[in-house]
Amino acid sequence: MDPLRLGSGWSIEDLDKPQVIIESTFGDSHPGSAGLFELVEEVRAGVAEAGGHGARYFCTDICDGEAQGHDGINYSLPSRDMIANMIEIHAKATPFDAGVFVASCDKGLPANLMAMGRINIPSIVVTGGVMDAGPDLLTLEQLGAISARYERGEISREELEFAKHNACPSCGACSFMGTASTMQVTAEALGLMLPGTALLPATSSDLREFAREAGRQSVWLS
Repeated sequence: MDPLRLGSGWSIEDLDKPQVIIESTFGDSHPGSAGLFELVEEVRAGVAEAGGHGARYFCTDICDGEAQGHDGINYSLPSRDMIANMIEIHAKATPFDAGVFVASCDKGLPANLMAMGRINIPSIVVTGGVMDAGPDLLTLEQLGAISARYERGEISREELEFAKHNACPSCGACSFMGTASTMQVTAEALGLMLPGTALLPATSSDLREFAREAGRQSVWLS
């Protein structure tokens, strides 16, 4: 294993450090995952500051909102189990001393929690925060009602388009208490997150600092 890790860019000194898997659902698939890479890098920096070495692994997820209205929705629930399986494979095929799991959506975060239970190593969850609301507290869940108002002739096409273009103004979990935000709160209530971090705004600088602190704490837990 050591020669292979050296070939991956590890140093000889890194081999003797606490080794932390940083598992993430980062990807360009949807707002809940598109902003996670910056947090992964903060976690990795925190691990290094505490004297460990972080290894980045990725298994991105899908978005129920993008999967609706076509055959894609049939992949939603199965994707959760597939992600959990892949994370288990990542962490079991190569042993690690601790883990930080970075996820933020309603399939990716439950999948990470399922995998954490199977892996059974000291672990911390970092979420990508909550999406900003749009103008007048516009959120994605309101678009169904807004579309219905348009179909009834109660609002103009321009008003409909404005809502569609401004309902998701940033990355992060959908800005209502759906499965994603609920699972983030649940993870914190279970003691798997740093206190007070479950519902931070995705655009908050505090979120990045807490991600770095999670990296430091993972080394201490190892």
